[in-house]
Order: sequence, then C-alpha cells, then structure tokens
Amino acid sequence: MIVTADEVNRSFRGTLDLLNNRVEGLQAFDMSERGFWRSFTAIWLTLPAYVVSLACERVRLGLSQSDQGLLGSAGIDLAVALGYGASFIALPVAMIWIARRMQLTHRYVPFVIVANWVTAIGLLVLSLPALLLLLGWATPALASIFGLAFSIVFLRLQWFATKATLGLPGIPAFGIVALGVVLNTLIGALTRGLLS
Repeated sequence: MIVTADEVNRSFRGTLDLLNNRVEGLQAFDMSERGFWRSFTAIWLTLPAYVVSLACERVRLGLSQSDQGLLGSAGIDLAVALGYGASFIALPVAMIWIARRMQLTHRYVPFVIVANWVTAIGLLVLSLPALLLLLGWATPALASIFGLAFSIVFLRLQWFATKATLGLPGIPAFGIVALGVVLNTLIGALTRGLLS
C-alpha cells in the first residue's frame, strides 16, 4: 500500500491542528482499516531522519572519514534500520494489551493511525538539531538546546494526540506517552549495544 500525496498532506495538516490543541484535526486522518495499514508506510517519509541517525552513529563510532560512504558497513546500516523500525512500532504493539486492559479497543485503530503520523513528523523535526550539528552549523550545546526544545514540543503533541484519540484524561495519556519514551530509550540502548 502506497500512501498518496493527498493523505500525507491531510495527515500533516491534522498533526498541525493537534499541535495547536484543535481536536478537529483528527478529522483530517483516514481512520479506516486501509488508513491504519497505510499509516505504517509513513516511516518511509522519515528516510532523511534515518540518514541523519545513521550519520550520527558513524560519527559516534569514529567512522566518519570523508573517504568512506555513509552506507559503508552493512552491520551498522542493519542495526540502525532495525532500531529505527522497532521504535516506530513499539508503542502500537504495546498498546494492543493496554487498549484491551483499559477497554479502549474501539479506539485502538484511530490511536495508531494518529500516533504513526505524529511519530513520522516528529522524527523529521527531531533530526534537525543533529543535522545542524553534523553540518557544523551548530555547536553541540546549541544542538542540545534545539533538541530539548523540539523534544518538549513533540512530547506535548504526542500527549494531546493520545488524549484526543483515546478519550483519556491528562494523567493516563501522559502515562502512555511516558511508556513510549521508555520503549524508545530501551530500543536506542539495545541498538547502541549492538553497535559497540
């Protein structure tokens, strides 16, 4: 299933509405079963962020010589790709059990659709500070400040989207967002462990 340009545009617009606390942004997403499966293809839109992640790992491992290509080591490429893919699906998989326990199975599909699009957009935005650092356009301190600011905005967006799609009060929605952060932190640690 290939996602259409119209669906990408509507999903980006819906995400911007959610960022601005507008629940009506949910209407922009395709909430059908087809929309559910196509929301997973949003990961392909994050290919630029994946390339930035790959470059950061190569720098971290001391493999950033200019005579080597970015995709020079199949082991590094595969580990980063697996970590990237796992971080994209970790929360939707965990939410299968959580939605059943909280009796929210009827809201699972809209949650995953919106979460996938929000994550795709978030990954693109969160890769910008690292890109600025790699290009030498930002110092490590400035890139860290940008990264922290973007992360706060992204977490707030995830919180509001979770609250809106699942119909939860603020604290339980925050708990689900925190679970996503923990899962992604564990996946990042495992990925770095594979590369060390």
